[in-house]
Amino acid sequence: MDTTREGSMAPRPGWWSRHWRWVLPLGCLGLLASCVGLGVLATYLGFSSLGQSDAHREAVAIASGDAKVQRALGTPIESGLPRRSSVQSRNGVSRAQFSLPLEGPDGKGTLHAQGEKRGDGPWQFNNLIVALSDGTLIDLLRAEPLKRPELPLPAEPPYADQVPEPGEVAPRDAGRDIEL
Repeated sequence: MDTTREGSMAPRPGWWSRHWRWVLPLGCLGLLASCVGLGVLATYLGFSSLGQSDAHREAVAIASGDAKVQRALGTPIESGLPRRSSVQSRNGVSRAQFSLPLEGPDGKGTLHAQGEKRGDGPWQFNNLIVALSDGTLIDLLRAEPLKRPELPLPAEPPYADQVPEPGEVAPRDAGRDIEL
């Protein structure tokens, strides 16, 4: 008589009890990866929606159409995601303040804007400046750059009663009215 067994009569363990050692860590990592991916997607959509507001589009259109900005950055001019942005609406009045990076084939700059919009009207910008990477500022709201005011010069130096002749040195206390 043959006493060898052809198979074990013990029940085979279930799938979970055989594979839990690798399923549990992979499941946790998958859940963590999906949470991180969802967070990155929400952040990207939030920032891209900020960059697509009508205030941003209008300001970029004004900057892209300016001849000085085109000469400095070249064409076409692309805008990036806003670095600092605040757009608020309250009682039909919208206010925006933001900075956007601008980039063209010839250079880079940053568009700084501040403005407001009433109802469905156009944006009225109080401040619209492009700061180039070399430190030059282009004010897009002024037709011509600000000129430094000319200061009136006195007819004679304030330290002397008479203008000294060339080669002559004026005394240190000339023109003072205080006696000690």
